[in-house]
Amino acid sequence: MSDYTKIADTGNEILELLKEALVPELIDSADKIGLCSPEDHGNLAVGVWLYDVKEDTDIQMHDMVSVGHQSQRYPSVYLTLRYMITLYLQSDLKYRAAQEHQIMGKIIQTLKDHAVLDAETLQPAERASGMNIRIQMQELTTEEKMRFWTVPDMAYKTSLFYTAGPVEILSARKKQVSRVREVQYLVGKEETYREK
Repeated sequence: MSDYTKIADTGNEILELLKEALVPELIDSADKIGLCSPEDHGNLAVGVWLYDVKEDTDIQMHDMVSVGHQSQRYPSVYLTLRYMITLYLQSDLKYRAAQEHQIMGKIIQTLKDHAVLDAETLQPAERASGMNIRIQMQELTTEEKMRFWTVPDMAYKTSLFYTAGPVEILSARKKQVSRVREVQYLVGKEETYREK
């Protein structure tokens, strides 16, 4: 896993969780679950849209991180990712609402049951600890949700909103450092020491 791919990797892991939960019981093919925006969903039945990326200001790292004995990496940035999950079923109108409600229930159940991802592997973890990524449902007002549907010729669709974070993006900047290799103590009238 590359240092800069954590945003993509997090989205892909959410997709994998949904595919495992929904296919084939509720959705007939894994190809119908994917990343997309509301106006460009193609033939997807379940669309996951990363609509916002923000720096997590609750986590502020200022210290350099040692990498080996002679270099240090600059601090990482931690992000909160915001997702909208929308259903675009093409089934018979008579049954569509009931199918959508079932699928939404399964999505909510799945993301609650796998609400923590290991920060390194992005695989589901048993419990939150350290810098593991937490997936949480967002509470948005109806007005806030309506703003996502201002695209011309698109009707409002009930959607699910989630956050995932903190997602760490490692810095690519490093600096070389020299370590203290020898310490000399000089004893005289005053006890002092000098580092080399």
